[in-house]
Amino acid sequence: MHGPSDEPSPRARATLRIAGAATALVLVAFTLPLGMLATIVPDLSAGDVGRTWIVSSMSVGLAGALLVAGSLADDLGRRRIFLGGLAVYGVGSLVAAAAPSVLVLSLARALQGIGGAALLASSLSLIAHAFPAGPSRVHATGVWGAMIGAGIAIGPLAGALIADAADWRVAYAVLGVVALAALVPAGRGLEESRAPERRAVDPVGAALLAGGLTALTAAVVQGNAAGWGGAVPLVAFAVTVVLLAAFARWELRSAAPLFDVRLLARPAFTGALVGSFVLGLAVLSFMSYVMTWMHIALGATVVGAALWGLPWSVVAFGVSMRARVLGRFLTPRVQTAIGLVVCGVGLLLMRGLDADSGAGHFAPGLAVLGVGTGFLNAALAQAAVSVVPPSRSGMGAGANNTARYLGAALGVPLVVGLLRTGTADRVDLGQSAASAATGAMNSLLLVVAGIALGGALAVLILLRPARDRTTPSTEKALA
Repeated sequence: MHGPSDEPSPRARATLRIAGAATALVLVAFTLPLGMLATIVPDLSAGDVGRTWIVSSMSVGLAGALLVAGSLADDLGRRRIFLGGLAVYGVGSLVAAAAPSVLVLSLARALQGIGGAALLASSLSLIAHAFPAGPSRVHATGVWGAMIGAGIAIGPLAGALIADAADWRVAYAVLGVVALAALVPAGRGLEESRAPERRAVDPVGAALLAGGLTALTAAVVQGNAAGWGGAVPLVAFAVTVVLLAAFARWELRSAAPLFDVRLLARPAFTGALVGSFVLGLAVLSFMSYVMTWMHIALGATVVGAALWGLPWSVVAFGVSMRARVLGRFLTPRVQTAIGLVVCGVGLLLMRGLDADSGAGHFAPGLAVLGVGTGFLNAALAQAAVSVVPPSRSGMGAGANNTARYLGAALGVPLVVGLLRTGTADRVDLGQSAASAATGAMNSLLLVVAGIALGGALAVLILLRPARDRTTPSTEKALA
């Protein structure tokens, strides 16, 4: 598809534009509530449980559907799954715009997540098909990673501005109309591709995996929001264990597995998953709530809090766009480890809050966190399609993004819970509300920084090329 000069063809450039725009659209929806939560909560009479579900519900859909969508894209056609995802995302957005309650809004955002999962998994595999391995693919996957940063930057600010000028429902209506209107140009501009040898669809494996991951994220969200001793989280955890154990057993016996669990024995594959999971758990989860916290604890306006979050997303976008240069000197392993270390440093730089601190205190640390996130967005996108053969690029993208958004889905309730508990404990000890809130944030930053730095060490160990031994069984699973 490329000439001797490695210049991408017009079709490849069109694929990158469409796939990148769709990726940004998914992340806009993912972060949109961050700029509107202060408006949504009173409008729908949402309490602490409802607030947590509004933020986390899209992660539940993403985590449950990404790996399934990636494997289906390889076998049924990446363009087909992309267009289906765009339609589901659009419908979910329109339902969210008309939601009469927290329950309906949460279900609509989960539907957005399912559609977004199809878009994320198929868009990266479409890029891998359009750009053969080499500098052009490094650049293309870097652009794709940069679109994650762009979507994250646009979401909270757009949400805050729309909610301030009109109504939060308008934002979701716009997303729905844009997604559905994009079906025609996307259908014309994308080229269909799939694995050379089409395998049978594995509906049993898909149902077991999606059900298990959804139950896990639901258990953590509900347990943290309403108490771990309640019936819902306990039952959900039990369902998680049963479904994921059944999934592993089924896949080990399947002739055409959706995801062969023996692939986890490949250090390069597992290392990439660890990097993505830690990014979601330590960074995306923190950023999913910090702007709301600025509004609640520091008195920043909704729009002001969204603006203070820009140093992270804008810097992440710029660094990701330089992936072509970074890829010449750094392997995905080193780039991922550096990214996690830099994220840890950025989180530590945000500590030192006191009762007199304002939202501007976060800006230097958020800029450093943006550098690390940009490194990770570029490196993990490249790793997702480089650790598996081209015929399984959808599965690789799906598995990698599953780890990222599963980390985010588990991390958001962790972040909210640590802040709420830490603040309450300090108030009980006689501290003022402002001192208690900032003290809890300082403690949280230490926790998430430790997770990021520990993840960097794990990636350095797991991603060592010399340890990556492909057995006949894993080679067969990848074929």
